[in-house]
Amino acid sequence: MTVPYYVENPTLPHRPMVKVPYDIVRYCDDFTVDAERDDLRYIDCVWMHLGYYGTPAHIMQEVRNEWRPKDLHSVAPVFE
Repeated sequence: MTVPYYVENPTLPHRPMVKVPYDIVRYCDDFTVDAERDDLRYIDCVWMHLGYYGTPAHIMQEVRNEWRPKDLHSVAPVFE
């Protein structure tokens, strides 16, 4: 588990901070490999998966469910 991550809510004028669910943090950590958490690319990934761009939350949940990071400890044969 990671430290709780909070991001501004871009839809409200006073921009309150909202807690980001762990599955979104994990997805965006792996999807935006070389981006820091304060980088716009990372925040954009979080906002998209929180549904701020109009995509329904259940669709973004399906995207996260389909995507699985490769198991780093598994060994795949290079030559057969």
